[in-house]
Amino acid sequence: MSADTSASPTAAATAAAPVPERAAAAILGTMVALILLLMAILVQTTWVDPVSATDAPPVETAGYAQR
Repeated sequence: MSADTSASPTAAATAAAPVPERAAAAILGTMVALILLLMAILVQTTWVDPVSATDAPPVETAGYAQR
């Protein structure tokens, strides 16, 4: 069996063409915007109000902490 050598060399050249600058800028801008949006969502969902963050006394449960 022999390898198929009839494939055109231009197909490989067009697949390796660089990305245009506008497309690269759009992709990079979208990635940065998504990262910032996800960080904002993370901060918003994990934010604790300082007033409610005070230490509460430990609650004794019956049966576990008795000596």
